[in-house]
Amino acid sequence: PDQRIRFSTSQPNQPRGTYNFNGQYTGRQGTANTGYGLADFLTNNMNNAAISNVFTSDDVRYNRSAYMQDDWKASQRLTLNYGIRYDYSTPYLERHDNQAAMIVTSPPTAGKSTGLYLIPKSKQGIVLPVAFTRLLAADNIAIQFTDNRYLVEPQKTNFAPRVGFAYKATDKAVIHGGYGIFFGGLESTGYYPNFGENFPFEFDSGFAAPSCNAGGNCQNNGFTLETGFTNAINAGLLNSIQQPSLRGGEAKVRTPYSEQYNLTVEYGISNTMVASLGYVGAVSRHLQSFPNPNGAVALAPNGFSGYTNTAGDKVNPLQPFPHFGGFSYTAYDGSGNYNSLQGNLEKRLSNGLSFLTTYTWAHSLDDAPTPLGSTNDGGYRSLNIIGIGADYGNSPFDVRQRLTFNANYELPFGRGRKYMNGGGLLNYIIGGWSDSVVFRAQTGQPITIGTNSLTSPSGAGVNAIRIGDPNKSGGSANATNPSITCPTNVRTVQNWYNPCAFANPKADDLGFTNATYADSPSGQKIPNTVTGAAALAYLGSPRGQIYGPGYVRTDMSLFKSFPTFREQSLQFRADVFNLLNTPAYGNPSNTGISSNGGQITYARTFQRNTPDSRCFQFALKYTF
Repeated sequence: PDQRIRFSTSQPNQPRGTYNFNGQYTGRQGTANTGYGLADFLTNNMNNAAISNVFTSDDVRYNRSAYMQDDWKASQRLTLNYGIRYDYSTPYLERHDNQAAMIVTSPPTAGKSTGLYLIPKSKQGIVLPVAFTRLLAADNIAIQFTDNRYLVEPQKTNFAPRVGFAYKATDKAVIHGGYGIFFGGLESTGYYPNFGENFPFEFDSGFAAPSCNAGGNCQNNGFTLETGFTNAINAGLLNSIQQPSLRGGEAKVRTPYSEQYNLTVEYGISNTMVASLGYVGAVSRHLQSFPNPNGAVALAPNGFSGYTNTAGDKVNPLQPFPHFGGFSYTAYDGSGNYNSLQGNLEKRLSNGLSFLTTYTWAHSLDDAPTPLGSTNDGGYRSLNIIGIGADYGNSPFDVRQRLTFNANYELPFGRGRKYMNGGGLLNYIIGGWSDSVVFRAQTGQPITIGTNSLTSPSGAGVNAIRIGDPNKSGGSANATNPSITCPTNVRTVQNWYNPCAFANPKADDLGFTNATYADSPSGQKIPNTVTGAAALAYLGSPRGQIYGPGYVRTDMSLFKSFPTFREQSLQFRADVFNLLNTPAYGNPSNTGISSNGGQITYARTFQRNTPDSRCFQFALKYTF
């Protein structure tokens, strides 16, 4: 098979421009949170402004595959199945070569990493603003024009063998299993990491005020409401960039794949009923992840994000590339594994009855938060400080147990049925009735618990630490979080979990040295920092410390068929969703460790426009 996919995207961040008044200039100088944004607006003291160009990326990519397989009946009891598949997935390509890629070429080191800024050779005549090339040179990023229009190298060795078997142990028992490698292609990661968003094709021009000097005297950004962006446009918006964000990825794509395996025993209880029990597992490698390779390599005092140097550049010396903001980067370092015990009991249709019941006991773990995000997934705490492996834990979609049952039953009355099978008026009243029921119950998905009243360091995400049983009520507040009340009941909408079972990690105690940056006109002091294993004390636990609410749901449908003419019929159906009106709770709205930690304020969402409470639906269908 050969598949060609085209997609175009236009997503400017600030196409009409934005102005920001943050209250910095009408407060007490040197004292935080004493000003008011509206007062800054009335006094025309702007802190920040930004505007984007409007640009459309016209992308295309290809998926090409080939496979072959064979079955071999080795004996009357044993059948083997084997084959191999080849997959080739290209990276996306901007059809007009309007894209660039940032490639990191050295390990993350504060202010000393190196990189390549790749641009298609067809754009060699493009003029890059001096301001941008100066920042690239300052951060050891070399500009390189390439014949490879994809800018990164696709993987071309995606051969995937598969093998399976079925063994007839007895006349009623069959054992079957299999193993295979499956390449997943390249997942859509949204537009944010798209190479077409790179400078100079898409750009955001920012106009931020300089950092306050040591005496607390803060200057605005020089903009007024009367002139707006007029002067900046006249000077050329491409020349007005402050800590731009770059998009990039690994130089050589590693196609994500999974190794899947299973072993199942099936047993025929009767001519119409079969039971099975099996183990199903998988390991996944090279999963796409969405790290920030320009994240800080050390923790710094709270609020520290760098300084403005004598050249007017925003600089964060703790980042590998100090003159740039966070990178949108596609990496292939993620891994995961899934293990499950799966059982089912199935009855094929006989005497008007069929049903299927299933039970799954499973666990999924990974260190690859999905690029487009998952509900209550805390993501990486800090890739450049503690690495990706430190955030290996419960997958955000992990469901530990799930039970389902669905059945269909045709009432044995009316024409073609066992009883009262004559025609006429009686058949219209009692014939043609059937019903179905669907029951499902499952445990909840993981949620990430945050901190409370904690002043944490800059440079990483921070989670709470689990120190007790969150499903047990009572207890006492711990020393890191002394002001909360421990609930007398848990697993309620007021407190799904006990916030007293969690503690804050270590608070920011870093402070600043007495020295200042030599190129800072405001005398910005140099922060104390923490790196490596010592940073774990400040960062707390990995994501997904506990599980949210599960649900139980029963739906039922009733059908009545009225024969009309020959094979034609009119069917009436009534559907009842959530027959028993069982509430299904959403995950807690408050996922912190305050007294309201674990409070639930909304129902679980099953699908669009599906109510949580009992709901009736009626319909007519004419078949001809």
